[in-house]
Amino acid sequence: MPLARLLLCFLQCSFVAAVLCPAAAGAANLPTASQRYEAGARDSGPGDPATPHALKAGIERLRTGTWWEANRKIRPELAQVGDLMFLLPLADRKLEPSSDAIGRVQRLREALRSHLTREPAGWTRLVAQVRAERVKAGDLSAVLLADALVNEVRYRDGTDGSYYAPARFFAESGVCKDFAVAKYLLLRDAGFDIARLRLVSLAPRYHNTPDDWHVLLVVQIDGASEPLALDSPSAPTAKRADDTANEASASSGPSALLGAILAGRKPADAVLRAPAGPLAAPLSRSGQARRPLATVFNEHGSRSFERAAPDALRRASAAGRSASATYVDEMGEPWKVDSSGTFPKWRVAADQADAPAKPGPAARLIRVAAR
Repeated sequence: MPLARLLLCFLQCSFVAAVLCPAAAGAANLPTASQRYEAGARDSGPGDPATPHALKAGIERLRTGTWWEANRKIRPELAQVGDLMFLLPLADRKLEPSSDAIGRVQRLREALRSHLTREPAGWTRLVAQVRAERVKAGDLSAVLLADALVNEVRYRDGTDGSYYAPARFFAESGVCKDFAVAKYLLLRDAGFDIARLRLVSLAPRYHNTPDDWHVLLVVQIDGASEPLALDSPSAPTAKRADDTANEASASSGPSALLGAILAGRKPADAVLRAPAGPLAAPLSRSGQARRPLATVFNEHGSRSFERAAPDALRRASAAGRSASATYVDEMGEPWKVDSSGTFPKWRVAADQADAPAKPGPAARLIRVAAR
């Protein structure tokens, strides 16, 4: 009997080893979680074989586009930059990031660190439903759902300059930057590639005061003709359909509908029946399409699209800048004043005969050493 039990034990151990050893060997060959994250989150640059044509088209848009001047900086319009914000790498070592861009990346990372330690009640439910929508109907449908969910938080002005993590944003409400960060983190947690997400900082066209700046999230979706702009409510909205009289008078926090979704009393797609705030739209058709773009960024880094306003090559008339005068920027690119409107605008000089020297490669237009 002891010999029989010993033989039985030997056979059992052999069977377990035969099953577990191949699995362990296979697991040893899998990348770690951090390796998978780094591989999936890496930004694709303009060297990608699929991007040269789109990169050339994007640069041409900038060369023929309008650049708005405010406070001696010029910036292209959001729609003219378009998918260039995804084709060009972030944190380019050849560029000197602006202090504004560095500050925005740091504040986003601080919000991310805070989010990793504390989430709003019901957040995992939102993430699960956005992820399920992505599996069922694709990226576009999931992005529209995430946008509508976050826009159900009430707008509240007068916040500090930090970027609120969702836990604080859902409790206190916030402004455009906080809506954008919440959408970024919701899509990030739902499995979207960070390389497909860009927060954009939009500058004023005419003045340069802090209140005139705007932040929104832009998402690149496979198969779409252009990126999608996810804007936010710009002012407190009127009473929402599901709000009671007491809830409508509240100045912060989620709407009654979002509160029910967070608590599990209603499905997430209930927000799609009457979405609050501006609808997500392609960049060229969004309400911010004509706004000057200063910086694009995510947690990995930033890229500035602003540059110092060109200086006069020859003295302008006493009345101001002349439409016939040629100006050059810090990169030697020739510019002319666009005199079609009241406020200062610029275009790259099309008539190269007016230029003092041959302009450099078209790519110099995007090699901006931001101030």
